Amino acid sequence: MEHRTLVDVVAEKLLEDIVAGRLAPGDALPAEADIAAEYQVSRLTVREALTMLRTINVISVQRGRGTFITPPDQWTSVEAIVRAAAHSTGNSIASRQLLEVRRLVESGAAALAAARRTDTDLELLRGELDSMAAADAAGDADAFVEADRLFHTMILKMSGNTLFAAVFVPMGRVLADARREAFVVSTVRARTLAMHRKVLAAVESGDQQGARQAMEDHVGQIQDDLDGGAAGQPETSAGGQQAAEGQQTAVV
Repeated sequence: MEHRTLVDVVAEKLLEDIVAGRLAPGDALPAEADIAAEYQVSRLTVREALTMLRTINVISVQRGRGTFITPPDQWTSVEAIVRAAAHSTGNSIASRQLLEVRRLVESGAAALAAARRTDTDLELLRGELDSMAAADAAGDADAFVEADRLFHTMILKMSGNTLFAAVFVPMGRVLADARREAFVVSTVRARTLAMHRKVLAAVESGDQQGARQAMEDHVGQIQDDLDGGAAGQPETSAGGQQAAEGQQTAVV
């Protein structure tokens, strides 16, 4: 289990307030004493937590005025930026930018995975897809989320480029809640499984262009859902509204 200090906890709570919009860009942070009282910690703990946020440029100190929230486009932490995107509305620029990054990173990783695959890699990848199918059959959104995350992580590892994982893993971690909400809907799970099977087939056969295209199609379908496009949308049923809502959050 990851060890988290009290400083980490306070920094995390402050960041959550910021990405959730309770503290907006340009707003001044409360005084250290007020933050310490709210979280029942020492001022030294608050000061260290604020230092953590300053190092990733989430906040900045303006001499003689105080400490202020900086806009997300000035932040230097991938995880913090992705968290801000995850809290944005479905049609936000941040969400679109996130999809653009996923399309570039994961399609390239899939192509490399097809070229550098090993039998062991493929066995593990098939196992994750089997886990997704089992979770889908059981209607277990949490298990589906985890298997989906591991499938994508495996593709990144198979690429042989550790920088891919460094960029993507924070995205996957931050977007777990969005995945869970989307995957409650059976049609979203079914479409995701079908897309992943195409990726697996291309990687198995060593088809680099096919793997790249399959992953691009996967992320493209998410974009279609975001835009409310008809392509690939499930049939409207009694639960059609719920399905549509699930698709709208499927920026994962």
